[in-house]
Amino acid sequence: MELKVDQPALAGQNIDPAAFQRVWDRVMPEQAAARENTSIPDTAVPAEPTQPPEEIPPVTEQPPAEEQPPAPDLSPVPDCPQESQCPECPECPSCPECPSVPGTPSTPEAPAFCLGEASQGDSQRLQELMVLARSGAAAGRAMARRASGTCAKTLSALACDHRSAFKRLSAAYFLITGQRYTPKCEAVKQPASLPLALRQQFLWEQRWEQANRQAAQSTADPCLKELYQELAQEGAFHAGTIRSLLEQMA
Repeated sequence: MELKVDQPALAGQNIDPAAFQRVWDRVMPEQAAARENTSIPDTAVPAEPTQPPEEIPPVTEQPPAEEQPPAPDLSPVPDCPQESQCPECPECPSCPECPSVPGTPSTPEAPAFCLGEASQGDSQRLQELMVLARSGAAAGRAMARRASGTCAKTLSALACDHRSAFKRLSAAYFLITGQRYTPKCEAVKQPASLPLALRQQFLWEQRWEQANRQAAQSTADPCLKELYQELAQEGAFHAGTIRSLLEQMA
């Protein structure tokens, strides 16, 4: 049986607790040995605290998957039919022109000037016609000097018409180029007989008419076109006049 002594009760009796403990250990060696076994040695190392084990969530067992029945054998897919070519789309009709809105200013087109620099391409043809007009006037004067009466007056008028044609062509040439052109014509050669000379002039008037008509078709100048057409009409009139004179001489 272990005897328990209240050490604070011995404090007032002048007893040394250490000495009393030594005496007591000799008297009760069993308690001293038990106390030595329960005491913590100086070389003891404190144990490290152990961490609690991690909580592992419970594994829920999944029900076994149902076995799928085997897939039936499918027949092979037939080839797709070839696509037919699409028919060509019809052309869309042209959109109608929008009506002009009143009050909307329209852009004026550049005017085509009459007998301007844009007609420079007609300068060469004008020179050729001026040469023909001067030679026709010279032939008319030569035949008028050989004729008499009404025939002389008619041939003089013919020569006057060709001189007027030369002046009109020369003025148009100057307005287009800004220069004057003086043609160099050869001397007129006519047969000795007046009827043969009239026959030669008759053919010449037809060439004169044809040259002016071709010039009127090729030009883009409205003023030149009108001039060429008038000169072509004069050539046709002169050919008819010469034919009338030959009929009177017959």
